[in-house]
Amino acid sequence: EAPSFVEFHPPLVRIPFFFFSFNMSSRYAAARPRSPRARSGSPRAPAGGSGALTMRGWVGRYQSINGTYEQAGSHMGFPYWQHRNNTNVIFHTGKTRWVVSKELGDGTSCFAFVTDDNSGSPGTNRNVWVRCNEKGEWVQDSAIGVSTSEASSDPFVRLRFDTEEEMRKLRIVDEADRQKMWNIVDKNGDGVVDLAEVEMLVADLVKSGVWPTYINDETALQRALARTVEDSIDGDDQVQQQDFHNLLLNIFWFGKLHDIFSQIQTDNDQDLDLNEFKAGIDRLNLQIPPSQAESDFRNMDKDNSGVVDFTEFCMYVRSRTVPDSSPGKTPADQHKVAAHEAVRTGCGHKATSGVMVKKKAWADFDKLEKQIQSMVADPDNKGIKKLWSSLDYNGNNRVSLAETDKWVVEQYPLLNHKPALMRAQQATLKAGGGHDFVMKKDFKALLVNLFYYNKLFWIFDQADEGRDRRMDFKEFQFCLTMCGMKMSASKAQSEFQKVDVNGGGQILFDEFCAYFVEKKCPAELTAWVADE
Repeated sequence: EAPSFVEFHPPLVRIPFFFFSFNMSSRYAAARPRSPRARSGSPRAPAGGSGALTMRGWVGRYQSINGTYEQAGSHMGFPYWQHRNNTNVIFHTGKTRWVVSKELGDGTSCFAFVTDDNSGSPGTNRNVWVRCNEKGEWVQDSAIGVSTSEASSDPFVRLRFDTEEEMRKLRIVDEADRQKMWNIVDKNGDGVVDLAEVEMLVADLVKSGVWPTYINDETALQRALARTVEDSIDGDDQVQQQDFHNLLLNIFWFGKLHDIFSQIQTDNDQDLDLNEFKAGIDRLNLQIPPSQAESDFRNMDKDNSGVVDFTEFCMYVRSRTVPDSSPGKTPADQHKVAAHEAVRTGCGHKATSGVMVKKKAWADFDKLEKQIQSMVADPDNKGIKKLWSSLDYNGNNRVSLAETDKWVVEQYPLLNHKPALMRAQQATLKAGGGHDFVMKKDFKALLVNLFYYNKLFWIFDQADEGRDRRMDFKEFQFCLTMCGMKMSASKAQSEFQKVDVNGGGQILFDEFCAYFVEKKCPAELTAWVADE
């Protein structure tokens, strides 16, 4: 089941479902299959790993994995390397493989892997790399090679890796985090947002403590927004999904650099002279020779006025550190097209005259949330009675998971995500006394759990029912903000401690769901039994 698009269809038309994960790269159109399971083992500690790596020989799709990777830190006790020009990484799984993947730690949906020969680095590994071919098969490819190379002497390359962790904390680096933010800001799901909506998102993230205050500086934020719109294809005052990553990068760098230069500028103008430029470079810890700094300044000073525009300086630094941005397309876009095609080819053209497949949007959940909250709060239970009658069609006052599943498909296609449905059913059964069936008195709880579990699974990409996902306080704080529950950092910490009853510093995703349901709709905890 795919949690990111809704299926609308008449009763007799069945639309195939497609499973996917948002954690897969939006940069690539086709989904990569999971890599074969590695044999268990205890790898020897790495012997070294300093310097850079160069990967070559990949032909066809995903050629972006070719290129030079700079050592960026450690993972699982081994060094890892990040591509100079994109987010691809080479790392050790901690078991028996080196892999190249879009995301650090994602060894399951990687591009390619090689079995560790205990040489300490993929640059000295003698085994043959295995990649996914055009047919989705994992095959050995002796053309792919990784060799050691000299680390870059470019200070901007070093700056990128120095700020990588800072951007990761702001949820800018990971595609899945950016998708969550986009889902929130693009409320109607049309793929376009205006600048006011972006400003509201930034304000919420800063107010909740997820982002630092310098990000929300009015001057820097307006410049970042204006520059992003200027660089967009349409050139209007709206931001499309393909420009969202570019916008977030601009917001980060404009805010960071404005924070630095506000401390060193000698006046309040919007320009930088050579001395201010050099002082800013020093604050960024860029070891640039004075002659190069002067040369770079002259290159920016096109009109030889002796000053450069601060906006252009921000773009100069950003383009030297993070030149590329993701187009923001997700597997949901591809699967929406595939679902349309499946309806047309499987059911004929008559089916598509009355069937539409669309991606889920925040506005869809908002509309349904109001309806459910209204029904739950109604003292006469008119809507609840009607819904229960349609679910308990045989009138035995109890329903199974299969009955709930069928009812959701027909009644609420927005909530038609099986993993979320199963967790909602389990939560309802547990709260209702551990029965095997949902009883009539627990129907309110089931209805509300179905809604909020689906909404949370959609926002946070909990697509796999087998994942035992945990979250620390920082992710808890981010989740609250993304869900529209605005609270200070201290209040969020207090709420987290209430859920983290054992004080371990982590909570299960299911525990967060239960907490969220109780906070958003406490009326559902009231038992309901209709008059006979």
